[in-house]
Amino acid sequence: MKLRRPRHALLIAGAVMTICASSAHAQDAKVEIGASLASLNFGFGQEGFGDDNDVTTFGVPSGGFGFQNPGVFVSFFVGPRLAIEPQIGLFVASANDDTFHTLSIAGQVDYFLKGSGQSSPYLFGAIGTIDATGEETNPVAVSAGAGYRMRVGDRLTFRFDGRYTHISDVGGNLLSFGVSIGGLLGR
Repeated sequence: MKLRRPRHALLIAGAVMTICASSAHAQDAKVEIGASLASLNFGFGQEGFGDDNDVTTFGVPSGGFGFQNPGVFVSFFVGPRLAIEPQIGLFVASANDDTFHTLSIAGQVDYFLKGSGQSSPYLFGAIGTIDATGEETNPVAVSAGAGYRMRVGDRLTFRFDGRYTHISDVGGNLLSFGVSIGGLLGR
């Protein structure tokens, strides 16, 4: 398997996130670990919702193929309003001796408008790659969106967000809405 340029960019982004996360940890910043609870996803081609490759998924716990919404995430708070968030999602299906998988790995940057110490609306941008059974290329997915992070007590959070994602190589676009739960560590 050859490394492709998008993977090089993701490796560099991962290294930068790790360095920033280490710096944040040294400053005793909080960490949030979470997972998607539910998702509603609308996929459509570049021409719009009228294309033949439209798809809708809904899942509780989070459904879809793992790249519309993060499956599991870890937020490293590198400032009072900024978090760097590695994400991973995996979907595996098996039937009649065939197995199919979709693995997504992404990095996201969150900006909390009221700060991370309280419930706050937030904006985010993400970039990731997708590895799927039978695919010769690993498309890059670029997302942007907004959400609301609700703090419940000292340790629990819920996130409600909406995102637009463009997937290169396959020319797909997604509009996704999700709910996630998280736990705060490092206080």
